[in-house]
Amino acid sequence: MSSLPTALEPWSPWLTLFPPDLAPAVGALLLRLHPLVGKLSTATLERGAEPAGIGNIVRRGHYERLLMTQWVYADAEPDEFLRRAASGELLFNGPEPAVHQRSLRSVALFDAGPSQLGEPRLAHLALFILLARRAQQAGAQFIWGIWQRPGVVHEDTGLEALRRLIQSRTLLAAPADASAQWQTRLGDDLADCWLIGVAGEAPRQARERVEIRRALGGNHLNVSLQQRHDYRTLQLELPDAPTGVRLLRKPFAPLAAAGVIHHRGHMPSRAQAPRFASGGHLVCVPQLHGGAVVYQVPPSASAKPGKPRVIAAPKHGAILAAGVFKPALSCITSAGGTLAFHNFPGPLFSSKPVMCDRPPREQFHAPPGMGRWLQVFYLLAHHTVHRHEHVVVLDTKRRLVCWQGAPAASHKEASTVSFRPVLDDVIGADQLGDSLYIACADGDGVQLYHWHRQNATPHKMQRIAQQGSRLLHGALTGEHAGHSGNLLAINTGTNRWWVGSHAKGEVMDIDDKASVLGVAISQKHPHPGLVVLHPGRRRIELRVGAQHYELATSPEPIQQASMDPASARIAWITAKSSTLVVRHIDDEQSLLQISCDRDIDES
Repeated sequence: MSSLPTALEPWSPWLTLFPPDLAPAVGALLLRLHPLVGKLSTATLERGAEPAGIGNIVRRGHYERLLMTQWVYADAEPDEFLRRAASGELLFNGPEPAVHQRSLRSVALFDAGPSQLGEPRLAHLALFILLARRAQQAGAQFIWGIWQRPGVVHEDTGLEALRRLIQSRTLLAAPADASAQWQTRLGDDLADCWLIGVAGEAPRQARERVEIRRALGGNHLNVSLQQRHDYRTLQLELPDAPTGVRLLRKPFAPLAAAGVIHHRGHMPSRAQAPRFASGGHLVCVPQLHGGAVVYQVPPSASAKPGKPRVIAAPKHGAILAAGVFKPALSCITSAGGTLAFHNFPGPLFSSKPVMCDRPPREQFHAPPGMGRWLQVFYLLAHHTVHRHEHVVVLDTKRRLVCWQGAPAASHKEASTVSFRPVLDDVIGADQLGDSLYIACADGDGVQLYHWHRQNATPHKMQRIAQQGSRLLHGALTGEHAGHSGNLLAINTGTNRWWVGSHAKGEVMDIDDKASVLGVAISQKHPHPGLVVLHPGRRRIELRVGAQHYELATSPEPIQQASMDPASARIAWITAKSSTLVVRHIDDEQSLLQISCDRDIDES
């Protein structure tokens, strides 16, 4: 866990037993109750102890211990000597009594009965740690027991002791003679004896008594301590209800993310990386059988994901290009020389089966049996009278092509579809909502384009004087979207990248064969960097210049990984168990984790 605050370090042996998110709640209870407990005396004096030597100078004592300087007054000034004796001004050697260190024992007895169920058990947990640490500091032995089980004592104070304490709750009352039984069992040689929550008659050894009651209003307990002649009270603020429940039920178990689930139908293909919907709220995982599963990505680790959408393999042909624009898979299938469009958001490409001839290879290059789906985008244009829909695909020759759907002349007819090439030499394309951001190689530079859904074609934007073969967009958020605020990463050489914005950038070298997934700004560094899959394939890193920051680790090799430029979420499929994991680059917990029935063999 992360380092504890200085004030909590004395109890670190116990606090480190709790998950990092629960330790602060336990620490707050310790700090509040600590002033009640005090320190344990480290030595006791036996009655009749003989002096062991000279201790200090005192004004009272036997005359055989009178200082030699005082006898001078008796010889030289008898009257002054008598005056000093009468007024107590003579000085004596003070005796140092022999100190006998006995084996100290500190005892705590906890009431686990009905009156102490629920929130009072949180105070029991904190008092156990405080008393155990108190005894440890004094070199004493800490012994504890449950009031309802007279005579049964425990000497351990670690993890198993805390588990036993929490699990000792009972609905049974203590035996009628519990006090007498404990009095006999404890004996006389005790440094102190604490009763925690115990009401009624107490053993004679018990001089410290803690009463714990639920408050009538507010989220706190009323705690009072009677210690010999001292009586003190305080209000103990309790943690929030979910934290309190975890401390009482599973105090040492890490919080399981709500998105960690087992999906029996999940058999992902390791040949393709997961692909996100724009904004990262959905993720699509291609399956071995040719279909796909679309999962809803929860906004936080504590939120539950929605029900996954299973998409069966097409009955005719195979998926050629696919994207996620709603909780389903929008795709183009190819069967022979015919293309079919399925499940796109608008009515023109989804209300009726839409089919068209496959364009010639010189205009659209997508060989059959590629093993991976092409990237597809969707734009819906609303005009005064008609609406047009654009399905845009990036083919294997870096051509951006478009199928435009127009309304049919009659509601009984299918919408008309026309095909046209859009741009060549495309080295990067990403969609955010209603806009498509495109980059094309342009001689010794890169030309950027912006295609809004209301426009029939892309519009030229800025040109960057960096020659490159691949471009990645980053920080595609609603507030910063547009070519003036996006992050860019351009692959300018075999291992060289240019990282920055449109105004300026810096050159980075990725010379260890790491796979670049995206570009982002993380909380770990104020400057933009590349998100990469380490060549060892067990961790994902952020690299800013020569600095490396670990973002995520995997217990087994990562087979495929991807990143959403808008949300900075990353997803990966593991190589052995084919587990899907989705998380944000700055989060410690996964947002979604989907496990399979068994290991998958694609050989």
